[in-house]
Amino acid sequence: MSTANPAEMAQDPSQAEAALRALQGLTVPALIERRAREMPFRIALSACSAAGGRDRLSYAQLARAMRRVGAGLTLRQVGHGDRVAVYLGNNAGREAVLTALGCMAIGAVVVPLNTRSAPDELRHALELVRPVAVVTTAESAERLRSVCAVPLMLVDAHAAGAAASMAWPEPTIRSGPAEHRGTVAAQDAACLLFTSGTTSRPKAVVHTHRSMLHAGLAMGSALGLHQDDLYQGAFPFFTSSCLNLACMSTWVHGSGFVMEGELGNADRLRLIESECTTVYHGVPSVLQFMLDEAERGAYDLARVRRVAYGGAAMPASAIERMARQWPGMEQIHVWGMTESGPAGAWLPPQWLPAKAGLMGQAMPYCELQVCDAAGQPVPRGEIGELCFRGPSLAAGYFEDEPATAQAFRDGWLCSGDLVAEDEDGLLLFIDRKKDVINRGGLKISSAAVESVLLRLPGVAEAAVVAVPHPVLGDDVAACLVLAPGAVLDPQQLAAHCAQHLADYAVPRHWISLAALPKNPMGKILKRELREAVLAGTAATTLLATAPQANDKVNPQETT
Repeated sequence: MSTANPAEMAQDPSQAEAALRALQGLTVPALIERRAREMPFRIALSACSAAGGRDRLSYAQLARAMRRVGAGLTLRQVGHGDRVAVYLGNNAGREAVLTALGCMAIGAVVVPLNTRSAPDELRHALELVRPVAVVTTAESAERLRSVCAVPLMLVDAHAAGAAASMAWPEPTIRSGPAEHRGTVAAQDAACLLFTSGTTSRPKAVVHTHRSMLHAGLAMGSALGLHQDDLYQGAFPFFTSSCLNLACMSTWVHGSGFVMEGELGNADRLRLIESECTTVYHGVPSVLQFMLDEAERGAYDLARVRRVAYGGAAMPASAIERMARQWPGMEQIHVWGMTESGPAGAWLPPQWLPAKAGLMGQAMPYCELQVCDAAGQPVPRGEIGELCFRGPSLAAGYFEDEPATAQAFRDGWLCSGDLVAEDEDGLLLFIDRKKDVINRGGLKISSAAVESVLLRLPGVAEAAVVAVPHPVLGDDVAACLVLAPGAVLDPQQLAAHCAQHLADYAVPRHWISLAALPKNPMGKILKRELREAVLAGTAATTLLATAPQANDKVNPQETT
């Protein structure tokens, strides 16, 4: 592909068409092989290894490791269409990414698992996708065995003294065929990515090789990536932001991806320095903590030409503060969903900070419409549901035809987000139709939290709403109607939730009510409840605000 600015290329119909043609019929492993031929010595991936330290792989090295891991998986009886789950944190990012590529090289499907899931959530995910194996560490093996009887491949098997049959196929150790190339088609499933919706059970989004590559084309074009870039981000491997956004964006555009481990803010800034990062991407909360640290220390970020954020709105005050602290960096805002790639909308630099808080305009190669209940476009200024169409669109939800039929209609994705278009054609977010809470870029299903609360004796009714958090965007507030005579305290409630929910989904605010506001059909009116909570008029008894020990952002929280 040309080294011209991809965002500019996408505005030129002939250039955009050429970029689309370049991906026609291509698979992820075929792209890596192409890059290995074109730019064998250019850095493709910098990531932490389970063995310690950080590995930097060129495109030639990445392609060779991909083939070797694929061969090793084949020896372990992984076949075309089989699902391989990955339960690894970013401190084993090298092994996580190479597992994904090894799977794709032989036509298997990689399934990243949320390492912060509660046991119930983890059990559901494993039972849903039925993987032939889980790639993990010896430290996590006991936890996985306690929820599901799935064969494990340990990335640290040698150090842990585990049997050779349990070892992950380390590409630097030869055993059997050195390499393997499978027969893979662009329309084959490549990964399953979990997302939280309106129910208490997450769904697995099916992405093909084609949709993954086109997500990279759209996102990388919006980010403005080119072959001289090193792109760094605080992306947990279990989110779509790692494989589909970061890896695909960089590899489609011939850039390199710097995958962060589990870092503090000072170490993250030092990594930008040491890796010579040119484009940085994080959620607003992470970037605000980075700003705090940057104001205290001396860090050379002169090579960073652009900073991107998404997953939540960036306050205008933070945008202005960032411009003062890092005047040489352009800023952009991006929005997307796991189902959309996560390609979608972006707010270019010229609109910031004047349009801070807006979702922006359609990314290159993407279409957005604001539609009414019948699926028809609404006039500018009217509120409707945001719908997405583009080649990065997922194939649907894994083994969930009703949910797929509801969200994917006639080639469009119905996002469930209510938006309106302003006078400049930019999208303004109004509300979450699905009632998902966005805490620090991680999505929380209010229905899932409510389901857990209703399991606790003494809780008669429960409604969970979002309340503002000064840094994380949203926080979780639980409004409870207690059974007669019941006495509960925040510590007891939080401890119960922690057994069944990821740590970031545990409510921090607890409010006791005499009754929940409802319509004549008995449906809880969450908008009224949220307004009452924010106005301070809802509670007959404020139980307390739970301790804020978990309010520090996990270094990997993102879109």
